[in-house]
Amino acid sequence: MNSGDRFRSPDAGMRAGQEVETAAAILLPLERVNISVVTIEAAEKAGNGFMVDAVGRIATSYRLVEAAPRIKVTTFSGDIFLGKVIRQDANRDLALVQIPARTSNYLTLGDAGSVDVGEEAYVLGKSRNGASKVTRGLITALRRMHGTALIQMDIPTDPENLGGPVVTAQGTVVGISTVTVEESWDSDAPGFAVSVHELKAFIYAR
Repeated sequence: MNSGDRFRSPDAGMRAGQEVETAAAILLPLERVNISVVTIEAAEKAGNGFMVDAVGRIATSYRLVEAAPRIKVTTFSGDIFLGKVIRQDANRDLALVQIPARTSNYLTLGDAGSVDVGEEAYVLGKSRNGASKVTRGLITALRRMHGTALIQMDIPTDPENLGGPVVTAQGTVVGISTVTVEESWDSDAPGFAVSVHELKAFIYAR
């Protein structure tokens, strides 16, 4: 699909793993998700995160922000903030970043028990130039690797999706984009997401 093509509904013959939109105007249930995604730049790395509550907390990938002396967060509206890592888990590849802002554009975390093999999923992210990316695919396996619950998809691995939300067509978060091996940016490799079950346990841990 060319970058100028419009989003088509999932029953319009789209291929799994196909990028379905690079502009801001996307299928209505995903619109709220799109405006909740942020771009994160940390040292030489760039990826994504998404708002998880009203007080400016952002879920992202540990690989993206680990040991970075400074974290720049750019929101959908173009506002730029200095972010601070307030919690991290290298084993799960999860990090929680705080920015000094309040927002109503945060995402609903779903129920891992409702996710099943064969269901559609959408990976959201932003490219380095700030363009929105939505990629459609299918959940091909539910796995546990090194003690972490993962969702495997037929969506190609893409470094620009790292830390972005994986959602249903209704916009509910079911996972967060990750890779199982940091060097495996292979366009033919399956995509992985840390299950929302792991994400909720991480965010709400005491």
